[in-house]
Amino acid sequence: MTDESQSQESKVRLPEPGWIGEVLGTTVTSLEAKRLGEGKGLQSTAWRLELSCDPPGSGPSSVILKSETANQDFNEFSRLHNAFGREVGVYTHCTHRLNEHKPSIFGCQGSAPSWLLMEDLTHLNSGDQVIGLSYQQTLVTIEQMAAIHAEFWMDPGLEEHSWLPPHGFWFADPKAELLDDFFATYGVRFGPAACQLYQAVLEQNNAIDAALADRPWTLVHGDLRADNVLYGGTVEDPASVIIDWSWASRSMASIDIAFLIGGSTPHVQRLGRHEELLQVWHGSLEKGGVRNYSLADARRDLQLAALRCMTTGLAMHGFSMAPDTPVRVALFMDDAIQRHAAYAVEIEAWQALPDPGGFKV
Repeated sequence: MTDESQSQESKVRLPEPGWIGEVLGTTVTSLEAKRLGEGKGLQSTAWRLELSCDPPGSGPSSVILKSETANQDFNEFSRLHNAFGREVGVYTHCTHRLNEHKPSIFGCQGSAPSWLLMEDLTHLNSGDQVIGLSYQQTLVTIEQMAAIHAEFWMDPGLEEHSWLPPHGFWFADPKAELLDDFFATYGVRFGPAACQLYQAVLEQNNAIDAALADRPWTLVHGDLRADNVLYGGTVEDPASVIIDWSWASRSMASIDIAFLIGGSTPHVQRLGRHEELLQVWHGSLEKGGVRNYSLADARRDLQLAALRCMTTGLAMHGFSMAPDTPVRVALFMDDAIQRHAAYAVEIEAWQALPDPGGFKV
């Protein structure tokens, strides 16, 4: 363990048997805590707790505890956007409507200090943002997310939740002061087509938000990427579990699909398959009961979402410039920045610009 990680861990309050037992409704006589997901969770700290309960069998043998991170910058960012409150809200008010949704939640607290005590799913494999998702993993995650989109499609009950903001995305407010350094860093790697489209997106940022707000809405994850999905099954036939609802919003469903494919699926896994992925998503929505939403609507919404997700790159570039950014975080952000820009060009997202203005690539 590095001096830096030791310092960070010393700031994290270790879980104690007493209150873990109270949450579970049993007596926890001892526990062994192990940190999980180093360099993955930016806004939280996760522990796997192996438990001994009295009487034996009166509680689970292991659980996952998710709590606030030791990084104060990310903590402040998380609290500013009520990230834990959103996730707790989803698990409290929404996931009971989803068939066999995992993980099960034993207890939670949305206000600071925030925490979630949940089912241990570490027997599943975590997606890896640096490596990226295979085509099969992308496909099964789209189907899983589409089922959630369909369940909450234009559901007026979502509007009653104060913790669920409309279009509350962490990447929707690009910082102009980063532009020069951003394009100096990525312009050559983007190429002229992506740079030209990026400039158009930045110029029409508010108009893109207005166009997005005028589209059908549902419950969206808001940060659907490889590190927030667990996989079981086989390589050829994987099964997915979507976790980490810290950026849940009420918004356009295609945001999740563009964010997943654009940020987590490498070029070689998605190239030539965009229409198939679109049709799988749209078909899954129809299977879940969504009506009066054509394939053409879905295609244009996906293009619009890809424009909105492009500014993920500018936000990530700002995060990665922090001097204490872990190496893995910097790596996955660098990959995602390039993937999102390329994806928008690949699906000809300029067609969804509010003001095309003769835009050509």
